[in-house]
Amino acid sequence: MKGTGFATRVAVAAMTAGAGFAADGERHGDVAAAVILPAVSAASPSGDVRVTLVEGRANALRPLTVRALIVQPGALASWVLLPLTEIPQHLFVPTDESIVCVDRSLGSPRVVQLDLGGVEVRSRSLAALLPESSPRALDGAITLGFVDTGPCLAIDLGNRDIALVDLSEGHGGPLEVCSVVHNSRSSHGVEDWLRKSRNLLLEGNEVAAQTTLEAAKDAFPAEPRIYQQLARIHRSSGDPAAQLQCLEEGLRRSHSATSQAVTRDWQVGTPEARLVLDFVETTRKVRGNGEATKALGQALTLYPCMEQAVLLRAELLFSSGKDAEAIASLEEAVGALEGSEELGPALHDIGRFLERQGRDGAAIRCMKRAYEAGEFSEFLIRDIADLHVRVGRPVGAARWLTRLKNHWASVANGASEADRSRRGDRRLADLQREIEELVGSEAVVTDP
Repeated sequence: MKGTGFATRVAVAAMTAGAGFAADGERHGDVAAAVILPAVSAASPSGDVRVTLVEGRANALRPLTVRALIVQPGALASWVLLPLTEIPQHLFVPTDESIVCVDRSLGSPRVVQLDLGGVEVRSRSLAALLPESSPRALDGAITLGFVDTGPCLAIDLGNRDIALVDLSEGHGGPLEVCSVVHNSRSSHGVEDWLRKSRNLLLEGNEVAAQTTLEAAKDAFPAEPRIYQQLARIHRSSGDPAAQLQCLEEGLRRSHSATSQAVTRDWQVGTPEARLVLDFVETTRKVRGNGEATKALGQALTLYPCMEQAVLLRAELLFSSGKDAEAIASLEEAVGALEGSEELGPALHDIGRFLERQGRDGAAIRCMKRAYEAGEFSEFLIRDIADLHVRVGRPVGAARWLTRLKNHWASVANGASEADRSRRGDRRLADLQREIEELVGSEAVVTDP
């Protein structure tokens, strides 16, 4: 009687004779249409007690309930009514004498412990049970776990911590959190879900991949990569509204879990930050620049100096004819980076952005500031030289290339290895040819 085959056969028989249940226990006028549930079973750790959910129904006298089949050693199989839970994920049989469910039928989620007759032993709302600093836990994953004192509910608080709620039979008082532990397995579990979904997509099974990600979202509600991958599936299926809704949910949940921390970095490569950018870009495609500007304000509240967000804001302002505001917004980000190692790279990136916008003069000034801030790279100097050529200043370009030439001369002269010395000599020869093409072979060019 422990196999799922028996439980399924009993469930099918009960559904077939469903009219008899209402006739025996309810008045027809009070009963709404039954909700037929899959015959999902939860077993106790010993395997002796099994609870199988069969159907749910609502009536005027009490909230939505489910009919469950209880099978236990030495007793006849019996039917009981339980509060309707988040079925089947949040039904547990922690011992051979009790059932635990998370009841949301009254609005605020409650953890309810019942005996095998369906009689409530104790209950408590999640809001009262969990730490005040973990509002995300109200949507978090809940599983059955075990500690030295006995069974417990493991509730994901959404911040990589798990609250353990004591369910032991010897504890006669109210439900309490016995400890909060770090979920060291969270990242590994997320990778497993994501890998499984990607493999299903490669096999062409998009529906199974989406179902996998929905389950992963229940287990790790604050993990941004899940929402990104799920949003991509919505996009490929031609549902941009669902794609945007998914990204918005992910943004809210992932950043609620990190306490909305402001990050003043130019390069932000975290999954949370990439999710924010996906949300802004998708908003722009689906709802246009006006709504994208609002979404961008949300992103810049979280990441006021993030490169992609700062440049997109300037781009939107330029496209609206608000040039002064665009330049001011760029200066605002640069000002916030003063004293940071990222100031030089940021000024270089902004210079490249201004070049793409056709603002060569502003781009040159910005890149010069990057050089003055200590950013020295061949890429930067060549960008400055190319801009001088574009604006018709070949001598200026030659001067910047001379600075680069002097650098390679020091490399060649100071090199202790023959290969490095030869490389420096080759670079010197190449740069000299470029300079001569710009200003002629007879010209004398010095550092700018």
